Amino acid sequence: MKKIKFVLGIHNHQPVGNFKWVFQKGYDVAYKPFLDTMLKHKNIKWNLHSSGMLWEFMIKEHPSYIKKIKSLILKGNLEIISGGYYEPILSVIPDYDREGQIKQLSDFIKNTLGYDCKGAWVAERVWEPSLVKSLADTGIKYTILDDVHFMAAGLKENDLKGFYTTEDQGKVLTVFPISQKLRYLIPFQDVSVCIDYFRQLANEDKDIVVVMADDGEKFGMWPGTYKHVYENGWLDNFLTAIEENSDIVETVTFSEVLNTMKPSGRIYLPTNSYFEMSEWTLPSAVQNDFDSFVKQNEFKPELKPFIRGGFWRNFLSKYDEANNMHKKMIRLSKKIHDKNVPLNSPIQKALYAGQCNCAYWHGVFGGLYLPHLRNAIYDSLLEAENLYNKKFDVKSVWTKQDFDSDGLDEFLYESPNQDIYVAAQNGGSIFEFDILNKKYNFINVLIRRYEGYHKKLKEAIENNKVTDSQEFTSIHTDAVKVKEIGLENHLIYDWYRKASLLDHFFNNDTKYEQLYGMHFREEGDFILGKYDAKIVSGNLELTRQGHVWYENAHLPVEVKKIIKPLKKNGYEAEYKIKNLSDTEMKFTFGVEQVFAFSEMTLEDKQEFVNKKVWVRQDENFGIKVKVTSSKNCDNWIVPINTVSTSENGYEKTYQGTTLVNVYKFVLNKNKSFSFKIKTEILNNK
Repeated sequence: MKKIKFVLGIHNHQPVGNFKWVFQKGYDVAYKPFLDTMLKHKNIKWNLHSSGMLWEFMIKEHPSYIKKIKSLILKGNLEIISGGYYEPILSVIPDYDREGQIKQLSDFIKNTLGYDCKGAWVAERVWEPSLVKSLADTGIKYTILDDVHFMAAGLKENDLKGFYTTEDQGKVLTVFPISQKLRYLIPFQDVSVCIDYFRQLANEDKDIVVVMADDGEKFGMWPGTYKHVYENGWLDNFLTAIEENSDIVETVTFSEVLNTMKPSGRIYLPTNSYFEMSEWTLPSAVQNDFDSFVKQNEFKPELKPFIRGGFWRNFLSKYDEANNMHKKMIRLSKKIHDKNVPLNSPIQKALYAGQCNCAYWHGVFGGLYLPHLRNAIYDSLLEAENLYNKKFDVKSVWTKQDFDSDGLDEFLYESPNQDIYVAAQNGGSIFEFDILNKKYNFINVLIRRYEGYHKKLKEAIENNKVTDSQEFTSIHTDAVKVKEIGLENHLIYDWYRKASLLDHFFNNDTKYEQLYGMHFREEGDFILGKYDAKIVSGNLELTRQGHVWYENAHLPVEVKKIIKPLKKNGYEAEYKIKNLSDTEMKFTFGVEQVFAFSEMTLEDKQEFVNKKVWVRQDENFGIKVKVTSSKNCDNWIVPINTVSTSENGYEKTYQGTTLVNVYKFVLNKNKSFSFKIKTEILNNK
């Protein structure tokens, strides 16, 4: 029997833009009690990674935490791990930003804790081979990935009781595999089960190192875990059991392993993340098939290395909204890099904050579905854009380029006070509308789309098998927890991306009540259609000759709209709808716009008849939105509510509000109907 080396790694992180009370709750129920428990066990060694904004929070709000961390470092009980300062997905940001983010956190730790980091945490363990050089070039010696990364390279579970080296362009990096088995055992299973597993490994009578590195929030912050881990003493009992079984297991730091053991070999790891992520990033339509396949084969360990889903970048095709943020970030990063902006400048720091990963994807946590996290990304990116514009005296201009990397050009209006981005190929719609002095994208809404887990929710509700959202369970279970009843009534799916200046030709019998549930009939081919576009005298002219289904025929109709940016915050759209057929046509035409207000009110579900002006105030932002029509019309207003899952259970989330200006008119051959809609963002005084 040989004593095994157990490496315990804790990763603590809160997203940019998360509420201060969440940071504080994390400290109260997870970060502080975990640290205090570790301090009681003087023979236990461990490893800690915290993101930069969480270190900042501790320094400002809880300096005693920093003092305790320093004491453990001095005693040799704690190793600090670097990474990207704002916890970006390193593989999807430019190389120069990867290195800048890592250098910023390593320098911060050196200056604050006096510690030279040798390792780096890769956010969400999203791995691409090009990271080797980026990490090595910043002085990093090792990183920690999941065992599935190694199995995907052909290793078996029995091979993963050590560590390996990898290489890219001659740069060498050590990689440690995280045990999925231990991630699932700790802290959810009885302490004796964990010790029995260590004893089983020790019986192999060879040098073994095994790693458990995972979120610190599961030690107190996940539902039910505070009582389990601290009040019921799981963590204290676990550490005591390790100390009492020092003949079979000892805790070590990553650097101690590097200094005392030899690598198990050289390996080249494919693109991957932890197993659950590979499922979450799959298209929703196939997630359930993948889940069923995994369950059918879960007792066939020989198949485990060959079962995995997609990889992280698929989120950028799965969610247009995530891609929009990412491409905004990439565009800004290139502009800033081309101007050689210094690493520690306010412009660079704001850009880095806008690279925080949490709002760019969605799995079992809220992530992308949480408006305040997406808003925080735009806030940071627009702060960087504001600073850039002022420093380099940027002027107002329209540009034509493939913004979202779909192979088609978009039209971007950028000025010192606002951005208006238009997709001519998607209904000639405005898909981003930034007010720079508010650092806010008013079209930052998420559409209602089918998610694979909606099937589980429906089945659980039908079979009366939902549980309380605060019940203690691992997130790695199929338990269905709900935060409110009636969620099934909001499982409604949009068939087009929510944007502004979308042109509807409704069936003439369409009623306001049909809008929220998407029960209306669309008679035109304009919503998803391509508009011809050109820039004329500082405005964008969009024209489409499409068809409208009318009296059992597809009849030709032309829509022309001219988007005119206002000198202040907003735009005017001048419309002209022309009947190109030989038939007199009766129209119910609607112009849809969306607004990402900070919260839903009673104003967001109502109908107004025969009006010219609609005003909606947002006290939190200190603004009001004013939409003025040159002709009387009906206003249909409905909220956008999504249903998603989080660590606390299924929940409904308000994403924004839809406003449709509805016009009813009749046109003979070659006759036109014209009007203007002005959309303004005004200070609320």
